[in-house]
Amino acid sequence: MKALLFFFVIQFLLSCAFKPLYKKSNFFYPHNIKIVVKSKEKFENNSTMMKLFLNEKLNKGRVKNSDLKLVVSIDKNIYSIGINKDLSSDARMLEMSVKYIFYDKKGKLLSGTLKGSSSYNFTVNNYANIISLEDASSKLIKSLSYDLADLLLAKSFNRKIIP
Repeated sequence: MKALLFFFVIQFLLSCAFKPLYKKSNFFYPHNIKIVVKSKEKFENNSTMMKLFLNEKLNKGRVKNSDLKLVVSIDKNIYSIGINKDLSSDARMLEMSVKYIFYDKKGKLLSGTLKGSSSYNFTVNNYANIISLEDASSKLIKSLSYDLADLLLAKSFNRKIIP
């Protein structure tokens, strides 16, 4: 009787339907993903920051080289929103578009576009304008790169990936 009860308890514990939504290891685990980031801006560090954040999320402790390649293109646009009530500053909208293509040895696996926007104040002080634009830009790059990395890690592909 004890053996039968023990069997049912073990069977009940092993048949739990809970499965975690996300796995701790990613799909490309032992392979390194080569990341190429392109930007039209010459003197800004958006492409460097994007590559740094993507490497941080995608290439943790990899040892094997592979043909996995992520090509990212960053486009930036700035629009005027309008003049504030105090007439000393106006608001600007920074919009970034990130186009990405993910390749393996056979060819293209995934492509798409991510967009994000942020606003900042534009005043008569040039130094404050530069700082506020850089702050909005860095926050937007961080958000878009984390979104792109999460999208790649959570995606289920139609065919087998050949690194």
